[in-house]
Amino acid sequence: MVREAIEKVGTKLIYLSPYSPEFSPIENLWSKVKAFLRKFKARTYKDLIEAIADAILQVSQQDIHNWFAHCCYCTS
Repeated sequence: MVREAIEKVGTKLIYLSPYSPEFSPIENLWSKVKAFLRKFKARTYKDLIEAIADAILQVSQQDIHNWFAHCCYCTS
């Protein structure tokens, strides 16, 4: 029914793959966290735990807003 309604007005329905990282804000989050961890170069378990906590704290509300907007989610 949805496909028919879309095609009725002259547009084309394009299906996304079951998982599309381009439309997943969490991918951007983990990219930032992993980049921070690579810079930190933790070599002990204790240092790694601290680095993960610091990396998560580097994520701002503006980052989250921008990632959702970049992934085409409504952010208003």
